[in-house]
Amino acid sequence: MSEPTPPDVPPQSELANERDAHIAKLEKELARPRVGLLPPVAALAFVASLTLAWWMKADAAYFFSSPTPIELGAEGDYHLDRAVSNRYAQVHGVPTVRGWYVEEKDGSFVVLGLNDTNLLVKRVTFEDEIRRLPDGKRPQPRQNPFFARGRLLSRLDAEKYEDVFREHEAWSGAKASWLLLAEQPPGKDFSAMAMFSFVLVFAALNAWLFVRGLTLTRR
Repeated sequence: MSEPTPPDVPPQSELANERDAHIAKLEKELARPRVGLLPPVAALAFVASLTLAWWMKADAAYFFSSPTPIELGAEGDYHLDRAVSNRYAQVHGVPTVRGWYVEEKDGSFVVLGLNDTNLLVKRVTFEDEIRRLPDGKRPQPRQNPFFARGRLLSRLDAEKYEDVFREHEAWSGAKASWLLLAEQPPGKDFSAMAMFSFVLVFAALNAWLFVRGLTLTRR
């Protein structure tokens, strides 16, 4: 009775070489620099950055808008029909006797109505308006006619100041539809543009990381 023929077994040296080659391949893969995020994380970052860019798009549009102001007129000759939201505009008028003070991170401001218009104007406070009266309230804003030039916003686009719009309407009984942010010309807010540019670059980077992550996953 013949003995069964044993299967061909590679020499020990060949097995060792194959093992070493496999280990070297794994080490090479591990040593390769990996840049990127998991596709779901990159996709989430991409969507978040696009959402932020959409929220900032009005600031970017105003930065590049025309530096020639829209003339809204003066007392007795107003042209509010020319008003366009998020554009540079100018107006001259007599302020309402009441104003609404607002404190923001970049300073102290007062929002005034202009008589015979549906326009509010936000301007910086003067030195005599910063003080407090004995009862703790702010004094009446200056009543002299003034000229204002700045960023014009519709009420819808100026939703941050909706409370002021409502308080003005409750006090005056007249509807307010526009807000002029005095001393805010286009092409000057470089910090906002830098942030907008950064958000767009971040979105593009995460789009690339998402595609790259899917490619590596398929491999």
